[in-house]
Amino acid sequence: MKNVEIKIRGNKLLISIDLSQEHGLSRSKRSRVVASTEGNIPLVDSGGYRDEILNLNLTRKVGRAGTG
Repeated sequence: MKNVEIKIRGNKLLISIDLSQEHGLSRSKRSRVVASTEGNIPLVDSGGYRDEILNLNLTRKVGRAGTG
């Protein structure tokens, strides 16, 4: 995982991402990767594996010349 911290508290999934980070360009080169699970991540709590699977990508648009 890149820049993703996950915790399960009761029936809540808490996701923490540092928005100041970047991890290079996306495959399309149209956005920058801020955070990613890099595929499917099974959720695990104190009881073991849960039925849910997380797949997360957070990207930031790449600025174009002259668009601010």
